[in-house]
Amino acid sequence: MPPRLSLLECSQSIAARLYEGIAAPDQWQAGLGLLAAKVGGQAFHQVTVDLRDGSVPDRVICDAAPLHKFDEYAEHYVQGDERLALFAHLREGSFILDHEHLDSRQMSRSAVYADFLRSVDLRHTLCILQRDDGHTRDYLGIMRPADHRPYGDRERALLELVMPDMVRASRLRARMRQLQREALVGRAALDGLPRGVAVVDARGRIEYANARAERYLRTSPWLAPKGGILGMRDAATQRRLQAALSQACSTARKADLFSTGGPLPVWITVLPLDTLHLLAGLRDTPLALVIFSVPTDRLPLDTQLIVRALGITPAEARLALALATGQTIKEYAAAQAVSPETARSHLKNLFRKTGCRRQVELVQLIRTLA
Repeated sequence: MPPRLSLLECSQSIAARLYEGIAAPDQWQAGLGLLAAKVGGQAFHQVTVDLRDGSVPDRVICDAAPLHKFDEYAEHYVQGDERLALFAHLREGSFILDHEHLDSRQMSRSAVYADFLRSVDLRHTLCILQRDDGHTRDYLGIMRPADHRPYGDRERALLELVMPDMVRASRLRARMRQLQREALVGRAALDGLPRGVAVVDARGRIEYANARAERYLRTSPWLAPKGGILGMRDAATQRRLQAALSQACSTARKADLFSTGGPLPVWITVLPLDTLHLLAGLRDTPLALVIFSVPTDRLPLDTQLIVRALGITPAEARLALALATGQTIKEYAAAQAVSPETARSHLKNLFRKTGCRRQVELVQLIRTLA
């Protein structure tokens, strides 16, 4: 028979499982189950409560629990549950044992204890407030079988050891879930962009690519990805890409802009990605954002955006957008009913205000802003 683990060893094994569960729901559930087992509980239920409207956006239930009983509780018993008033006064990282606040007489008269909990052969409850950020709270309830004694000193001592790690893991889990939700929204928005966007590390390993970038990776002759690593078919462009990624992912955090060359060059923008950005998740590894601007793609450009971004006039912005969509100076002048001299004057102003020296640089600048 293996020796009984000490309270410290028990707390460390529970904490380790909870930390593993920060980004893995099955491991989080296993960690709660391990805690429940170590305190002699049979069932547990974790709920996240939104304090603004009382809704429950998330919950974790033990595998052995009959799910229909939780629905029955929510429908018929929650309003009269004496335990809820006790739970409301908890502070983050604290817990209560119900028998210390409700005596046997009160429990025998309670519909929750006498009817609901008895129907599932449960009785004693401990409740933990795992996390409280002012807007939402994570509560964990662990219930013992009806024929077990109330929770005692050993369970209290174990909970006190576990609590700092549980609070820390709960906060990290909440942050991870928020980042995952934001990333889903952010990635959905990126998938709708009219240009290819990829998130890569310093070696070029692709962490994420939006729908358009995925298409480029599969079909474009100027790309040569291999084994999940972003690569360019042209050797010189590949060297430039590697240098740009190294700079973006270094402490220098430098951006770069270069092209594949040729008659219809693809422009590639490499930007350092902040580790706090939602696309970076909780990774500490430096990442870069790579944007592909393909000249044959039609981009829905916004005049007002260009005006605000570059500090130019609406007329100059219209010319810039026309050039970015492939029009010539003469075509723009005819479409706008202005003289070619006026159009060329606008172009000179654009060069002066943007710092561009050639029309191709101006076009790429505008397309990057799209």
